[in-house]
Amino acid sequence: MALRIGTVDIPERIERHRYFRELSYLELSALFAGPLKPSLVAKWTEVAPKGSIGLVAPWVLTHRQPPKATRLWDHDASVGDFRDSKLGRAALAELRTAVDTVGASHVVFRSPPLWAPSAANRDTMRRFFGEVATSETVGATRVWVPDGLWETRTAMTFATEVGVVCAFDPLVRAPEQPPEVHFDYEIEALYLRIAGLGRTGPIRSEKQEDLIALLMEYAGAPVTIAYESPSRWADARNLKKLLDEVELEETEAAVESDDQTG
Repeated sequence: MALRIGTVDIPERIERHRYFRELSYLELSALFAGPLKPSLVAKWTEVAPKGSIGLVAPWVLTHRQPPKATRLWDHDASVGDFRDSKLGRAALAELRTAVDTVGASHVVFRSPPLWAPSAANRDTMRRFFGEVATSETVGATRVWVPDGLWETRTAMTFATEVGVVCAFDPLVRAPEQPPEVHFDYEIEALYLRIAGLGRTGPIRSEKQEDLIALLMEYAGAPVTIAYESPSRWADARNLKKLLDEVELEETEAAVESDDQTG
């Protein structure tokens, strides 16, 4: 299984070199609020292996309202909400430069709050991903993080239609969904963002095991997991440890089987 495990931004008090020694992916929002000096972007190449970073797209591509930050992308009333704008395209060009500099594997487009699955919004996104933030323009796998107003299956189907990967949290399910963590989507890649909603400590081992069960269902597809949970550093490393234990058990079982048949 082609699997990357990491967190949404580096947790506090975790040094960059240590982070990439222990985890294989980072969803980095450094370019979301505003531009970075090329020298600061290049510093990531000193610690992050190629393909280990996913860059969050600038807010002027996806949001109308700016985040709270001291340095923002140039903006006016035309930016955001997946619309085509001059200032949005300028930010997209800088994003592409950063993608090439750090060898980013993904670019993550976060939906604005209350981005509903209306016909108008779908048409806007079709134009955005088909004409503005195309695969060739972005230069990395495009990931869309839908708003909570989207039902997961609906969002996954639409993402496949427009040629992007839909991020979702498999541990968050509506009451009418079955208790097991399983989705029968016809997809080529998974991008899982684990929120750990309602928790203040690490995610329980039973939930992590549910997640591993899902991963086994898609063993042939590349999978990227980014924890944004309160204990995301511990959660990501715990999942990695559990997966290592599963792999060891499978290896030992295979050896035992060979011994018996030999």
